[in-house]
Amino acid sequence: MGKYLRYAALGLTALLFVGCGRWNGTYYYNNAVFADFDPASLAGELPTPITLNVGVSTTDPVQTQEPITPGSDLPDVAHRFEEMTVLEETAVYISPDAETRQVGVLHLGDVVEMSDAENGYRRVRVSGTILGYCKDGTAVSGECKMYGELPVEYGLARNEKNEYVPASSHLVDITRYTDNVIIAMQLATDDTSIGEPFYTRNLCMLQYDTVQKLLKAIELFAADGYTIKIYDAYRPTSVQQRWFDVIQVHKWVADPSIGMGGRHDRGCAIDMSLVDADGNELEFPTKMHTLTEASSRYAAMSDTARKNVEYMTSIMVQCGFDYINSEWWHFQDTEIESYLPTDHPIDEIPLVAAEG
Repeated sequence: MGKYLRYAALGLTALLFVGCGRWNGTYYYNNAVFADFDPASLAGELPTPITLNVGVSTTDPVQTQEPITPGSDLPDVAHRFEEMTVLEETAVYISPDAETRQVGVLHLGDVVEMSDAENGYRRVRVSGTILGYCKDGTAVSGECKMYGELPVEYGLARNEKNEYVPASSHLVDITRYTDNVIIAMQLATDDTSIGEPFYTRNLCMLQYDTVQKLLKAIELFAADGYTIKIYDAYRPTSVQQRWFDVIQVHKWVADPSIGMGGRHDRGCAIDMSLVDADGNELEFPTKMHTLTEASSRYAAMSDTARKNVEYMTSIMVQCGFDYINSEWWHFQDTEIESYLPTDHPIDEIPLVAAEG
């Protein structure tokens, strides 16, 4: 049996190299169409071989499977490329035609090089290698920052007395207002208590007024040589509910149906730590989102960890935040009753581009 498996592996390897000329990144012509064709018969001279950034030598930097008719001119390779930022998930095709084979996908926020638009399509290049073609209008010139954007909303929300009172929501992306913050949304990673992401974007949304308070804290921390690292901020109500259904301990993950419900789904709470000027995270009692008694402000901890917790707390309280005793990392806007709980899926929040 082992002998036959080895033969099969050798056959597959040969197929990859012979039948798939792109295995080593080199351009190739379709053998069926050009079996007896002499490339030298093409009108004009063949372009001088160049070396791409990836170290592949080729006579055609376009590296596409554009149809080439014997006797016709070679494809025009003198395209002007410019750096562009992708505005939406975009399919990349082998030819400038959406009916042809899709060879890849560009994601929102990707920075690539694109050629001038021609017949509704642009050539896409990364590190000197052409990936294929994408539709025009899916990217903006230059490197841009992408920001989450939601409209202002109004409604009723429960207060501490379980009464419904007028509330509003003006969720904004904090990175639109400052670069002096580290965004590391833990719920967008596999490092969660459910073992998988709740969403995929590393997007930090907070109430506009909460952001203004946080900017003051950022300034004070910066004066001491520290930077805020945010692990969690706005958390849609559906995520809040899903997490509570797993943990089922209200003091660690609030039950949206009890009293005021959660704080994170009102967009006025953050889970945070501090990083020093060398990029090292300060010592704290536990790892972020350790949902045990060890994360309590009253738990046993080293003197250094307690000093850091107290320092972080003093600045946050000074800037208009409150805290809870069960989680050393949690801070919330003192005006919590003014904010409306909402359920905007993080991965579906509209993003806008702004020049960086």
